[in-house]
Amino acid sequence: MKTTLVISLIGEDRPGLVELLSQRVLELRGHWLASQFCRLQGQFAGTLQVRVAKEHSMALKQGLQQLQSQGLQVMVADAKPTRQVPNYGLQLRFVGPDRCGVIAEISEALRSLGVSINSLDSHCEPAPMSNESIFHACFDTLVPVSVSCDQLSHALAELAPELLLDLESVEADVS
Repeated sequence: MKTTLVISLIGEDRPGLVELLSQRVLELRGHWLASQFCRLQGQFAGTLQVRVAKEHSMALKQGLQQLQSQGLQVMVADAKPTRQVPNYGLQLRFVGPDRCGVIAEISEALRSLGVSINSLDSHCEPAPMSNESIFHACFDTLVPVSVSCDQLSHALAELAPELLLDLESVEADVS
């Protein structure tokens, strides 16, 4: 019997962190399934999904926790099956003037419609001809089939009319 673990970590960025993590997973008989890592302000942060035989699960958890001695803060959780709601994948891209609270407003609107966020990538950059900060965000979402693209688009346009919104259908990954 196998179990799946979801691991999150953060630590000061330096060369070799992915190697350190991957070697530990391999040594403790884990199978690396999926991951997302990034460097933000000198910190290395990410999430990882690992499958392991149930009898090796505790050793893997403990081995990952030992990475704290290497400067990584590690959290490990057992993956739980999720309730499947009929949905479709939709990618939402926003571009516009940056302002405080924009992610909170967008995520609240998505939650109110029952939309789940699979991933979120965002950043700000200076506008080409001014010192203004331009906000960019890409939300990969799962939208309940009871919510149409038009409904979602209308709700988001009302919320943030100054942001350009692009919706693109994507194949849903419900894992």
